[in-house]
Amino acid sequence: MQCLKFLELWEINLRKGEYGIYKFYVCHAENMLKKILIVIATMLFSVTGFGEEIDVSQIAVDYPYKDNAIMATVMGTPSSQWYKLKKGKAPKVKKFKAIKKVPEILRPWSDYEYGVWKQKNDAPLMILISGTGSLYNSGLTMYMANVFYERGYNVLALSSPTTMPYIVSQSKNNYAGYIKDESTHMYDLIATAISKEKAEGMKITKTYIGGYSLGGFQSLLIQEMDSEKKKIGIEKSLMLNSPVSILTATQKLDSYLVKNGIYNAESLEKFLDNIFGKLVYDEYLEISDVDFTDIRSAVSKLQLKDSDFEVLTGLLFRFYSANMTFAGEVFSGKNAVGRLSDKKIYKRFDSVTKEFREGLSVSFDEYSKEILFPYLKKNKYPALTMEQFIKEFDLRNSQEFIDKNNKNIIFITSKDDILTTESDLDYINKTFNNRVIIPYGGHTGILWHRDVVNLMVDKLEEE
Repeated sequence: MQCLKFLELWEINLRKGEYGIYKFYVCHAENMLKKILIVIATMLFSVTGFGEEIDVSQIAVDYPYKDNAIMATVMGTPSSQWYKLKKGKAPKVKKFKAIKKVPEILRPWSDYEYGVWKQKNDAPLMILISGTGSLYNSGLTMYMANVFYERGYNVLALSSPTTMPYIVSQSKNNYAGYIKDESTHMYDLIATAISKEKAEGMKITKTYIGGYSLGGFQSLLIQEMDSEKKKIGIEKSLMLNSPVSILTATQKLDSYLVKNGIYNAESLEKFLDNIFGKLVYDEYLEISDVDFTDIRSAVSKLQLKDSDFEVLTGLLFRFYSANMTFAGEVFSGKNAVGRLSDKKIYKRFDSVTKEFREGLSVSFDEYSKEILFPYLKKNKYPALTMEQFIKEFDLRNSQEFIDKNNKNIIFITSKDDILTTESDLDYINKTFNNRVIIPYGGHTGILWHRDVVNLMVDKLEEE
């Protein structure tokens, strides 16, 4: 089975949005795997304090997945409940060139693109950072960017540093993903992008930053950096479904695989074969028979259960860690850890089928602690301890900044967010004064709802 570009799976925009730019690539594989990946790509996606009192029980009362967090996470919000844009607008696409030599097998990701929406007159600027694995033109980021643009904002939208364009062209480490280093470089990229826009006529009155999932986490880190470096002038941050601890969140996602008997590539293939066997072997059922524009109908046709969605959600994040691992192996060459294979040099058209299979068994927890941490300690930070390394993936590491700037940090999340533990929820309640905890909505699923969209803009604009 040939699979020349399995890494391009990273660019799947998993939750379809009305105004996104959509593309995905399927590796040159057997027909069965093609069908499976197409279905996965289509089916998956990616209490108040300060200010005016908000009755959270009145937010998104028509939301259909109130009692099922995993369904809310995967299915998002029905399009009938979205904020209705007057006219969707595509961004002006800008890019940063690679800051390092890119091996030929990774050259499709040599540029780091970002999107810009510019108002004609003076306007505030909203900087949006996409969530884990999401590009600047993914569905949710494009949707949010258009909302803010329609509400009178300039908008700068960036891909997550966990995407291949960033990993390949911008990360300063062979093995990417160290939140401290990636956020520092993201800060410099944002400052540079804003300077270019100002030079080209963008008139900025105020500057805010926000993001969903990992993008929300990074928004806080960049706001904290700006309080010291003062290159941007960020006044407020908007954290949407941000994890408290990135490592704890990824462990929860990995647990979805383990609890459902998925331990390695072999058990994963068996699961996919069982779930999507109908699409492959049933001559009476074709992909065309499943109406993916009606997600409930599609689920019924495919007979998917909550446990199936748990596995597919966990699998999505395995693609991300697989990409980071593979890119790190390629960049490291002879000094590679060798987690995916013994191969040290990759050429443009080399088959990476073995690496693809093995990569699916690498959790982010394993990647971060057994690959990334040793790499950093050996090559960049010899005094770094595992304890400090773990702390840097936790919001509590920014506690002093949070306490001093609480009123300028808006935290909106769901009580049933699948990446949040009871301990995390208790921390959010006790720490963030300017918070809204919606009783339902899963992880980012309810962010598409018109009530939540209006809420996030209104909270940002509170005096």
